[in-house]
Amino acid sequence: MLILSKRLHSIFVLRLFNDAFAVFFQWLAIYLYQRRLWTFGSIAYSLGVGVKMSLLLGLPAVGVMLFLARGVNGALSNASMMAQVQVALAIRFLQGNFKGYLSRAFELSRQFLFRWTVNWRFIGEEMFLSKPFSVALLAGHLSVLILFVGRRWLRPTEMRLGQLMDNILRFKEPLGKLQHAISVRVSPNFILTTILTANAIGMLFARSLHYQFYTYIALATPFLLWRAGLHPILQYVLWAIQEWAWNIYPSTNTSSSVVVGVLLIQVVSIWWGTRRDFWEPKGHGCATSATKKIS
Repeated sequence: MLILSKRLHSIFVLRLFNDAFAVFFQWLAIYLYQRRLWTFGSIAYSLGVGVKMSLLLGLPAVGVMLFLARGVNGALSNASMMAQVQVALAIRFLQGNFKGYLSRAFELSRQFLFRWTVNWRFIGEEMFLSKPFSVALLAGHLSVLILFVGRRWLRPTEMRLGQLMDNILRFKEPLGKLQHAISVRVSPNFILTTILTANAIGMLFARSLHYQFYTYIALATPFLLWRAGLHPILQYVLWAIQEWAWNIYPSTNTSSSVVVGVLLIQVVSIWWGTRRDFWEPKGHGCATSATKKIS
């Protein structure tokens, strides 16, 4: 399906946006994580962030994954490595214009232009530019992330988010002696699902998507629709209408509604499709459940 995408051909070949390089490092990092090369995966991920900060949308999932696989100390070690890579990439620019570099890299006061938006055109320009809409998107993004973290991504621990946080506040290793057993449950499937889901959630609640952002969405859509367990015919239909919507220029009320709608379907369906991950009916042991999932 991906080789048929006219929009991807435009982004990767005709225009060669830097998003093409960012998404390369994103998938390289996922592959390295799946091979359990945690340090190299974190370096690749940080290099991708250095190209385009859009990759930060997947950071919550990366953080959870590293925590499950390596514990608090290991996760912090990888976070430190990512930070060092960012400093190494930025040092030359920081020496030349420290204030200017940081202000442009973290342009929190940025004004989004309604005419370029691909996703929220159907709500109208006045609503699009309003502060309440921006706050609502941020609140929705954080709420859905917390829901996935607490009810899906931390399931390999078989512990509640509150219990883990309580252990952290007591300066205790949250996973304790279960660290190795839980690390084994961080499978390639789990890694790919969590990172791509976090990315889809971020895109769903993004205030403005431009055409080059399709690189992050198109490559993830086939897997997420399959992972959610949707019927193959429905998968092809959703991919086709998504491809159609991203090829409409300029975007219309209809095309923008389709963009948001397909992202919403992906997030909701992956929530439903992963509801039984690391779950076993009463009377079956947790270790048996984990073994089945890994195999």
